[in-house]
Amino acid sequence: MKRIPVGRPSPALAIACIALALALGGTGYATVLQVPRNSVGVAQIKSSAVTNPKLARNAVTSAKVRNRSLVSADFAFGQLPAGPAGPAGPAGPAGPPGVSAVERVEVTSVVNSTPSRSAAITCPTGKRLLGGGARLNPPLPQVALQQSFPDNDNVYRATAREIVSTGATWSLTSFAVCAVVS
Repeated sequence: MKRIPVGRPSPALAIACIALALALGGTGYATVLQVPRNSVGVAQIKSSAVTNPKLARNAVTSAKVRNRSLVSADFAFGQLPAGPAGPAGPAGPAGPPGVSAVERVEVTSVVNSTPSRSAAITCPTGKRLLGGGARLNPPLPQVALQQSFPDNDNVYRATAREIVSTGATWSLTSFAVCAVVS
């Protein structure tokens, strides 16, 4: 395999690189020197760089503005102080009833090998039943959930039975979703 010889850069290449650097840098320097008229604003001036003697003679100062001649549109948001609070208005209409303090409560039956189980859960005092359900622990193909229903405004009931006799132990859990309803 033949190697490619690596040599020093030629003097012409070095001079060309220097010329390119000067050309690109010089343009940027010239641009800074040629700032267009009225292109410098408050954001470009350092704090306390312009003082009263440096202002133009025809600049508008507070002494040249007639009292009570400005309106709120002449000021930026937040420059004017707020006025006194007005009188309280009438109360609005009552909103629709709501639901708050939602919680899930549950109860699990005993774990044994009897052929049927029942489980009922009651919502805490002051809360109403929104919904509920039941599950078998563990789920067995020989056991079926027979009933799962709300009994009234705050009780949820469930019943399960073995459809095929099994010697396995299982339990039934009944749960309720309860809340304060206004």
